[in-house]
Amino acid sequence: MKNITDYVDRYKDVSFEEKPFNKVDALVLSQFSYFKLDGFVPSVGPMLENVTIRSIAQHENVSDLFSDERYARENRALFDAMAGSKRFGDIGLNHYIDLVSNRWEMQFSAVTMYLAPGVTHVVFRGTDETLIGWKEDFNMAFMTIPAQIKAVDYLHYAAERIKGDFTVGGHSKGGNLAVYSAMKCSGLVRDRIRLIYSQDGPGFTREVLEDADFDAVSERIEKYVPHSSIIGMLLQSQEQYKVIQARSIGILQHDPFNWIVEDDDFIYRDDIAGRYGMSDASVNEWARRADPEEMKVLVDKIYEVFISAGVDDLNDIIPNMTNIMQNAKTVMDNMDDTERQRVKAVLSAFAHCVKEQVKDKIPFV
Repeated sequence: MKNITDYVDRYKDVSFEEKPFNKVDALVLSQFSYFKLDGFVPSVGPMLENVTIRSIAQHENVSDLFSDERYARENRALFDAMAGSKRFGDIGLNHYIDLVSNRWEMQFSAVTMYLAPGVTHVVFRGTDETLIGWKEDFNMAFMTIPAQIKAVDYLHYAAERIKGDFTVGGHSKGGNLAVYSAMKCSGLVRDRIRLIYSQDGPGFTREVLEDADFDAVSERIEKYVPHSSIIGMLLQSQEQYKVIQARSIGILQHDPFNWIVEDDDFIYRDDIAGRYGMSDASVNEWARRADPEEMKVLVDKIYEVFISAGVDDLNDIIPNMTNIMQNAKTVMDNMDDTERQRVKAVLSAFAHCVKEQVKDKIPFV
């Protein structure tokens, strides 16, 4: 079964003029946006010359791109294939931004990619390995997050530096940011957006959709989710989506390297696998019903458990598992009555939603 790296290798000698930019290219570039581009790509600010992927490959510190240990091997193989190809090697990169703030509970990153004359793609990074990035994801269930606001600002910034129309995209939270920024940007910028790619990106709360111009962009959204999608079905309500075949099961299908590519397209399925569809429905109903203040207390307490255990990113979890378990008990013991009641209310609501979904699917339960 082939994946995005195989796709890059297959079409390495085909330029974007010869073969137009497509949905698989968009997924390749979304995965590229997870690379640590600090010091390699010009940042937002004074206009500097674009840097090509091929030129980055010659940098003496190129291995710094792959500091996220979880996907270092796969990312290196993808980068090498891109840098050595006619199709991707000469892509110009610019306007890079990477912000992580514990104070503002924000993890945000984006980069603008100049693929060919008249072909430009703005990419928003999804959630990286930072713990604050994952907390921000949970916050998305009950509030507009700082990364969404920043995405709108970035899209305006990038659009001023792009000639003509362009596309926008991202994987995971990056897909959510791509759609959000397109909904909330000015009409002049929105009219220049040809397509919006959301690759297993979460949806939006009703409040966000009511406050944004979803209808103005809905026909331009191309959303793809794997057949046992979890992340992409969170808060899923109005966006239309296509289900694709992926290797592995459950949350592991969120990984773009597990999405199966056939020639220059994905392999499609009819719908989300049954047991995952039921889980998705339970979580979404829970998020819809839950009180925002109660949800906030639960998310804050979970985050406190990890931070007090010395965990700053996902790579720290396994080495600190003993501390995490000990701190979980300490955090629970130190909650006041109001906090304890709010956490209990949220968990009880979740159990009730699961029970309702099970009854709908299995009437005799």
